[in-house]
Amino acid sequence: MRCDDPGIVSGSEMFVDTPSDLARDMLYYMTSCGRFFTEYGYRIERENYNNYMIFYILSGRLSVTSGERTMVADKSKVGFLNCHLPHEYHTIGHTEFLWVHLDGGITGKFYTHLTRLYGGFVFSHPGAAEVKTMLARLVNCYQSGQHMQETERSRQLYVLLTHLLDGGSSVLQMEDQPLFAPALRFLQENLDKPITLHEMAATVNMSHSHFSHLFKKYYGCSPYEYLILERINRAKYLLKTTALPIKEIALQVGYLNASTFSSAFSTKVGLSPTAFRSFPL
Repeated sequence: MRCDDPGIVSGSEMFVDTPSDLARDMLYYMTSCGRFFTEYGYRIERENYNNYMIFYILSGRLSVTSGERTMVADKSKVGFLNCHLPHEYHTIGHTEFLWVHLDGGITGKFYTHLTRLYGGFVFSHPGAAEVKTMLARLVNCYQSGQHMQETERSRQLYVLLTHLLDGGSSVLQMEDQPLFAPALRFLQENLDKPITLHEMAATVNMSHSHFSHLFKKYYGCSPYEYLILERINRAKYLLKTTALPIKEIALQVGYLNASTFSSAFSTKVGLSPTAFRSFPL
């Protein structure tokens, strides 16, 4: 479908879709997508468009404003815009970009987390090339007239969102996973002792800030949260495979007393240690 809005030049295409009630209630869904070639004069301003927008800049620059913040997206940058809020964007000269408007599921939670993680709604992403491929595949599907089931479209949108979330872990996995092995081994061998971020970072000869940054990018949580989860996992195992008192289990997973352990366990699991021990799995 051609689009003749001001500032959109020849070669641009857009496609629209109306989700079913089922998709709106249960799935991730798309309302439009496209590939735009634009020039001076292309400008969009809305109070509310009732969805979110993910875009990838192929060339040129796009100025994006949301709230009181303006960010400029240039070549290879990714954008994630909350179009439920007032927003404006315009191209700075000739610009080409891929885009999709989407919503449903927990898109809002993805948006909140990702914009905090990357410091804004426009960012560099280590897996940007894959974002480009995913958006292009979506546009090409409509371009070629293929009929995609809503469940398959939902799956593709979810893959796109999780790819943004994992920071391009396919790239990180090869380069960074071996770096964490000594730290994780140290953690497992010392769950019954106090463990600091500095100690974990020292096992891989990194500063604590650099270690924390890489660790969160790869695992999706901070080293401290990972440590808590590992302590809870060890406690679950001991609760189900031994008759050790709660106080002893607390000590074996690094808590000074049963009360603190029980509080932490209940927060993460939703059951007290005693209830978990008796609860059938």
